[in-house]
Amino acid sequence: MVSLVATAQETGWALDSTFKAPVMRNKDGTRIYSDSAIYQGMNIKFDIFTPILEAVRSKGKVQSYEIGMNWRLKQRYYPTLELGYAWADIAAEGGHHKGQGAFARVGVDLNGLKKHPERLNALLVGIRIGSALQQFSIADVEVHNPYWEGTQPYLYSYAPRFKADVWGEVGVGAQVQVWEGFQMGWSLRMKILMTRKDKHNGSLPAYIPGFGYRDDTNWGINYYIGYHF
Repeated sequence: MVSLVATAQETGWALDSTFKAPVMRNKDGTRIYSDSAIYQGMNIKFDIFTPILEAVRSKGKVQSYEIGMNWRLKQRYYPTLELGYAWADIAAEGGHHKGQGAFARVGVDLNGLKKHPERLNALLVGIRIGSALQQFSIADVEVHNPYWEGTQPYLYSYAPRFKADVWGEVGVGAQVQVWEGFQMGWSLRMKILMTRKDKHNGSLPAYIPGFGYRDDTNWGINYYIGYHF
């Protein structure tokens, strides 16, 4: 038994390395996992592109912030959780939208690159289910009174209310090791809104946190910086 332990230590791997952390590291300090290990570390990443894009596009009236985490399994699978918060104060068709809320996405990515235990680079294809809950109000909605033959509209405001939305996503992306565990990456997503539309005209939020401006489909681009643990 002693000789077996010594042999495993000489090769740099613990006997139960399937689940436990590795004892070997690359020159840059990142961990090397055995090819048989199921869990091979996690990544935490911050989206630095969306806040800039939203601020420029809306002239500071929309802001969205997001953090993501994924876990590397068998060098191939990346279960993913993304959390964020957004607010918007924008003029929309038929009124003025003001709202804020949190959002979350959960899904899984598949790495399309060839397996390599010492490389953390990944080319990812995946799916997500996203959900958002926000409090919003709509003001200055034009309502035309048929009594005045539509020539005398009056303004109406909806009291603050809560609204939950759900959507699905398909996307592609990449993450690249740049230096001693630090990573950079990007993702391109197509989002499909699943939430049923409100029967009351004018009561829908014009902006959905994590999804964007309300439409049946939407696109999203993210650029991340992160770290691999």
